Amino acid sequence: MSENDLRVVKTLQQIDQALLSLLKEIPFQKITVNLLCKTALINRSTFYKYYTDKYDLLDRYLDRILQEFQEHVNVDFVITDPEQTDDEFYQSPFKALTAFLFTKKEEYLILWNASIERHPYNEMADLIYTQILQKLLSAYPDLSQKQVYCELYAQLFSSNIMTLVRWWLTNTHTVSAEEVQKIMHENMKHGLFYTFRHHIRDCSQ
Repeated sequence: MSENDLRVVKTLQQIDQALLSLLKEIPFQKITVNLLCKTALINRSTFYKYYTDKYDLLDRYLDRILQEFQEHVNVDFVITDPEQTDDEFYQSPFKALTAFLFTKKEEYLILWNASIERHPYNEMADLIYTQILQKLLSAYPDLSQKQVYCELYAQLFSSNIMTLVRWWLTNTHTVSAEEVQKIMHENMKHGLFYTFRHHIRDCSQ
């Protein structure tokens, strides 16, 4: 039976959701295959048709999450002129990313706070870091002699993005996607300190 079969897709989704709902309540160490099957409403033979054990399930699930996340991240902003950041070419990726992140809010918050050996939040930051570093070095070959500085700024950019994302997904009830896009844009155009001063000023008025 192909994994594209709707019954297979549904079963795999049930297993994913079972894992996620259990991670929200208990540490991964306490999750058993029996508990996964009970939560997913499947039998053990069905589970073992797709996964060797719970560790295989977790790793493959996280790998899919990270791959999907990577596909939605666009780091072209790091090589643009600040005066061009108002262009739709750069604004569209921000809008698309925030729309995607909002649909993943519950899933990401559970995974970031779950008691598991891997650290999805850090892995996401590492993915952004790698993309930014590669973008800088490919766009500015002459900077290869100063790669250590590119590594620093790639780290700062990736940390800034992930901190903003985590803060927003934790506060979506009070912070809109449009506000996050504005913060992203102003950070890119003017820098962090400028954005902070102006945002605080606007909020106090």
